[in-house]
Amino acid sequence: MRTRRLVSLGLVIINLVLVGSFLLPAAAETPPERVVAIVPLGKVRQEFLDKVQQELQSRMKARIRIDPPRELPQEAWYAPRSRWRADRLLDWLDENLPEGAWKVVAVTEAEISATKGNILDWGIAGLGSIGGPSCVVSAHIYKKHSKTQEALLRRLGDLAVHEFGHTLGFPHCEEKGCVMADAKGKAISSADASSGHYCAKCLGTLSAEDRALVK
Repeated sequence: MRTRRLVSLGLVIINLVLVGSFLLPAAAETPPERVVAIVPLGKVRQEFLDKVQQELQSRMKARIRIDPPRELPQEAWYAPRSRWRADRLLDWLDENLPEGAWKVVAVTEAEISATKGNILDWGIAGLGSIGGPSCVVSAHIYKKHSKTQEALLRRLGDLAVHEFGHTLGFPHCEEKGCVMADAKGKAISSADASSGHYCAKCLGTLSAEDRALVK
């Protein structure tokens, strides 16, 4: 008799445990870590990479890493002007995303260009895919027109934040001081007039999930 009671009691306890496990709220899944990969294209000075990493890390709740350098892809070379086509660089980056990367910021010292209106090959400082995974920034223009290293790094950092903003989905912005302002062919003066930050109007266009990532 005692044995039967012990067995019955054990079955009751097991049933209570099983029922309780179904009643407990499901544990929330931890969202995957957002990783931004900085990819040097060609030979790039370490201080340039460090500056881009610093500026992005100060604005994003994500892990900003610097990846090993890659050679500039020959399919992006534009021989008539001895430049690298930024749109082709983005296509190549999209097809060769670094492992685990949410977004990619390619950094180069090479001269890059893109088509602008009726101009087939317009020299630019950077290009980003709106809502896409990749952007590219070049230190070429700032190296030529910055009188001090401090000015060069500040401008390059501002450019990286701008092009990264395009990958978040931001178009160019008309708000005064917003980092997403259109340079309109004046990369130096535009960077110098920038606050370096996304304005409230731009941030208001983000989803709640993405907005939570911006500091």
